[in-house]
Amino acid sequence: MMNVTEIALIVAFGLILVGYLLVVKAGFRREFLWGLITLIPGLSLLFVLFYWREARMGFAISLLGLLVLAGAIYGGGDRVLERHLEQLGFAGVELDVPVRRPWDVPVSNEALIRQIEQEIGGPLEIITYNPNTRVEPLPPLDSFQMIEQTQVRRAYQNVALSQLNALIGQRIRLTLHDGARREGNLIAISSNSLYLQQVAYGGTVAYEYRLRDVRSAEHWAIVPAGNN
Repeated sequence: MMNVTEIALIVAFGLILVGYLLVVKAGFRREFLWGLITLIPGLSLLFVLFYWREARMGFAISLLGLLVLAGAIYGGGDRVLERHLEQLGFAGVELDVPVRRPWDVPVSNEALIRQIEQEIGGPLEIITYNPNTRVEPLPPLDSFQMIEQTQVRRAYQNVALSQLNALIGQRIRLTLHDGARREGNLIAISSNSLYLQQVAYGGTVAYEYRLRDVRSAEHWAIVPAGNN
């Protein structure tokens, strides 16, 4: 199913094509030589300049298409076009956007992100944070329960990666090989990756982590009685 950006790109190219064909039609109606000239996209502007009244409708439609295209590119359409070009065999094509967008922030693992995007066929949502701000995650809401008037204490406990299949829906903390720690609810696991759901800006985002990048995992579980 197409998203809004892909629909905007299709509409933009459609408007540009319709406007261009109207200019070509006006050129042939004016004179056969002008029709041949308008078949060349760059030279077609000469006809627009000399015969504005006849070419204005097609030019206006094409201009509208260019405006829609600019909006689509600003909204991430460049990455959609790059992905489609790669599928057509034009690998390595990068479309440079002349303006800086909010998500155009370099990240240290950008190569890995691009590789994951190619595998899943869509862009990942990248959320930046201030490394100088210390954030301590809140414990899950069910951290403390009253069972037979006894307070239950929970803590992160080591768990083997092979046991994660039985912990879908549970809170997990990962330690990556680079030392970084990631926490969230385990929502899915495959042969190569696992997915944690994390809270971000009042909503939730699912992040994919490669199993080969995970050094160890911990499960937020009840501490057995007698353990400190």
